[in-house]
Amino acid sequence: MTGAQTVVAIVENDAALLKALERLLRASGYGSRLYASAEQYLDRNQVDAVACLILDIDLGGISGIELQQRLVAQGVAPPIIFITSQIDAASQERAQALGCLAYLRKPFTSSDLLGALQTVDRLYQRPPGP
Repeated sequence: MTGAQTVVAIVENDAALLKALERLLRASGYGSRLYASAEQYLDRNQVDAVACLILDIDLGGISGIELQQRLVAQGVAPPIIFITSQIDAASQERAQALGCLAYLRKPFTSSDLLGALQTVDRLYQRPPGP
């Protein structure tokens, strides 16, 4: 891969899933930043720009939807891919109304997630991860 590596932030409170997603992204040529909560993401170093945010909805504290609302209101929301075990049409509609790029229900396939990331790459004209 040439040029800068696409960096994806992952906000997920399930440590095992967080690590699995990190391995998948690394194997696919993406860089990643890992956060166990929305609060950790908000406290990150702002100069550490991310090209996309993979975001769980139920995080225990600030929800993924609340984080999305804050980022959109501040004008700093990167493209967002939601991952969730919730089967809640209202949450999905809310996330989509705020502009999420994809809404994946757990368990999702690696190809579903990588396909959503490739959409981000295409929409924002970045070189693909691999």
